[in-house]
Amino acid sequence: NMNDKKYNIYLLISNSIFAFILWLLYVIISFIIVGKVMFSIHGLLYIINSFIFCLCSLTIAFLIGNLMNNKEAINGLVNVIALGSSFLCGSFVPVEFLPDPVLKVAHILPSYWFINSNNLIKTIEVINKDSLTPFITNSIILIIFSFIFIILSIIISKHKRKIG
Repeated sequence: NMNDKKYNIYLLISNSIFAFILWLLYVIISFIIVGKVMFSIHGLLYIINSFIFCLCSLTIAFLIGNLMNNKEAINGLVNVIALGSSFLCGSFVPVEFLPDPVLKVAHILPSYWFINSNNLIKTIEVINKDSLTPFITNSIILIIFSFIFIILSIIISKHKRKIG
C-alpha cells in the first residue's frame, strides 16, 4: 500500500508529464498558426513564458487537489480562480482599461505576471539585459508562486495525514 507522501510525489510527476504534453501541443499549434513569430527570439520568450506559467498552473492545480476531495467543489474553485484571475489580470480586458485598485489586487495572482510578460515581449525591439530584466523578474515571481503552491500542498497533505 502506497503512503500519502509517495502518492503525492507520483501524482505530481504524472500531472507534470500530462501538463508538459499539453504545453508541447500548445507550442506546436502556435508554430503552425503564427510560425513567423515563433521562429524568432520573441517566439522563444513566449515559449519560455508559457512553460513557466504552465508549471505555475500545475502547482495551483496540485494545491487545489490537496485542499479538496469533492470533484464538484474542485470544479467550482477552479472556475472561480480561472475566470476571476482572467478578469482581474487582463486576459479579457486589456490592463490599460483596468482601474488601479483592480491592478493592485491582480499583482497577487500568477496570471498577472504571465500576461505582463506577454505584453512586454510584444513591445521588445532590442534584446539586451535592460529589455529582458522585467521579463526575467516576472518569470522569477511565477517560479516563486510555484514554490509557494508546492510548499502549501505539502503542508496541507501532512496536516490531512495527521488528522486522518
